[in-house]
Amino acid sequence: MIVIVIIGVMTTIAIPAFSDWRDRQAVRSATQTLMSHLKQARVTAVAENRSVTIDFTSTTAYTYDTGACGTCRNLQMDLTQFGGVAFSALPTDRTFNSRGTVNFGNMTLQAGSASTQITVNIVGRAFIQ
Repeated sequence: MIVIVIIGVMTTIAIPAFSDWRDRQAVRSATQTLMSHLKQARVTAVAENRSVTIDFTSTTAYTYDTGACGTCRNLQMDLTQFGGVAFSALPTDRTFNSRGTVNFGNMTLQAGSASTQITVNIVGRAFIQ
């Protein structure tokens, strides 16, 4: 009986900790993916001498320009694959021009109690706060 009580107490302590860890991991993975796409968009804009846009279509997805063939350029990234991550972005798109500059702003990714903010400055550099 004592063993069952101990297992019950350990379970009630472990489940919330695991849930918080899972949320932090989901936000971390989604943040790394978005940072990668932001950097790729800037490099593509400069390399191909054109504007490249990442459009935040909803709170759980965004469309990004891969710089590949004309028919497959815009791909959609669904953040629900990371486990309930949602984000908010103002303005709702980031357009990198041929010099690498961008309309700057902040993006916040959140899952449960975990959140991360990405800032893109006017010269196109993205960093995590």
